[in-house]
Amino acid sequence: MRSVFLAGVALVSALAAQPATAAPDLDLRDNYAHRRCHGGENAGEGLTVGVPGQEAKAIAASQGRVKRSGKVLTLGKVRLKTRMVDGDGDGGEEFEYLGGWARSGLEVVFVLRYEDLAWRLIDPRSGQSIEMGGPPLASPSGKAIAAVGDDSLINEFNGIEIVDYKDGRFESQAIDADYACDPVWLSDEVLQLKVLSPKYRDKNGELLAGELPPSAWRTTKVVRKNGEWTLVAPKP
Repeated sequence: MRSVFLAGVALVSALAAQPATAAPDLDLRDNYAHRRCHGGENAGEGLTVGVPGQEAKAIAASQGRVKRSGKVLTLGKVRLKTRMVDGDGDGGEEFEYLGGWARSGLEVVFVLRYEDLAWRLIDPRSGQSIEMGGPPLASPSGKAIAAVGDDSLINEFNGIEIVDYKDGRFESQAIDADYACDPVWLSDEVLQLKVLSPKYRDKNGELLAGELPPSAWRTTKVVRKNGEWTLVAPKP
């Protein structure tokens, strides 16, 4: 019995001596689960923000890169101080750290304002940042970040936004797309997604009467050509 006990102690000691593993990269794909292409009526229900204890876990997983002291969130050179959102025009901003991508060194902070929201990408080393209108998804290298919108959130983001991070700078490109949904990176050069078929709008661009079935969306791609992102026209 004593030998078994000592073996157990040795095992625990060995496990305790193991180096801490890196935090898993942020993955917000499930934030797109309640969009119009899935028959969702409230996309906000699918956002993984404001969950009690969630930020504390994300900060702990950052292994010291990110810290919070009361209302102040610190990410390297960046210091964000929460001003509670109370009403229209009060200038309030609330910040929640969500996680980051080790392969690019970027961190993501959710920003809540009065009747507005955003996802802020931050380089804690340089202090540079940029905001996106939807949950950001990183490409395999982590240096291209995409967000899509279908006008179902309070910020009324509709379309595609891709941010390239290179040479320590953010470069953003907006792409027109109708009720974009279900983004998935196939490679650093190709983003697959769904967009509403043009046949569901009349000649004036107005939506046809009735509910939009999931079959109203067409799968297509956004591809990088000569440094620019281009949407492949979907089939009717």
